[in-house]
Amino acid sequence: MLLRSMPDLSPANTQYRAWFYSHWGRENCLILGRSREAEYERYRQRLSIKMASGGGERYFIGGRTVTVDDDSYLILNEGQSYGSVIRCEREVESFSIFFRPGLLENVLAAIGVEGARVLEHAGSTGARSPEFLERLNPHDATVTPVLRFIRHHIRAGVDDEQWYEEQLQILATRMLAQHRRIRTQALSLQCVKTSTRIEICRRVALAVDFIHSFYDRDIGLEQMAAAACMSVHHFIRLFRQIHGVTPMAYLYRKRIRVAQRLRDSCELSMQDIAMRVGFNSRATFYRQWQQWQREPAGTLS
Repeated sequence: MLLRSMPDLSPANTQYRAWFYSHWGRENCLILGRSREAEYERYRQRLSIKMASGGGERYFIGGRTVTVDDDSYLILNEGQSYGSVIRCEREVESFSIFFRPGLLENVLAAIGVEGARVLEHAGSTGARSPEFLERLNPHDATVTPVLRFIRHHIRAGVDDEQWYEEQLQILATRMLAQHRRIRTQALSLQCVKTSTRIEICRRVALAVDFIHSFYDRDIGLEQMAAAACMSVHHFIRLFRQIHGVTPMAYLYRKRIRVAQRLRDSCELSMQDIAMRVGFNSRATFYRQWQQWQREPAGTLS
């Protein structure tokens, strides 16, 4: 199922809802649409991956809010229940891929089989699907290029179902590779227990999600540490160990990246932009802006 607009699942739209749910959960579903306002109630979903550009789409997962925008993508596991909302002055492009039953398991089984034995397992779904970390992932060189490649072909009008199946197999392989890379990073932390290392990464990831979702508000170290369920002292030390920068530096980088996009796409004064991205101090904004201009890569850790 391929949609080039946001699905209208309102109760009044009975015919469309009947068509949508006759396909939903049985096959791959790719949705690429633009909207200033959209809202979807909590629903138990399939394994999916999300992107957004031109603004943010907020996802409500359990008791927390996570905002996907131009800087990141989000993977949500099979069976996760969540809702989402878009409310923005400009149109936001929302891109979601929902994987058909068994696709990831087939890929996982094939990865674990060597040489000619791959053919013997072509239809196997015996491999257990991993639990992805449900966190915002900064755009990377592994998953992001495939996502953008698929999005480009949707925009170009490609409707070949088998071609998309092939690309989603490649995407799933990349997602698993990135999953392993993140886990390896967690295990490199200087802690005694493996479970402790993974838990630390999970908690720091919650703080990163908090930064990406609420960077435009007046937040500081105490709120970030609370999102990670850590003391401020331990939070700063562990955040820097994982990301290579302090939490405040990460927050400022996020704000400046959004400010740069606003400058390139909106007719706003620099003072208005500073306020929109959460800088209450003009001096801090200009200092961070100048520092950003001196960093050619301009990347978030």
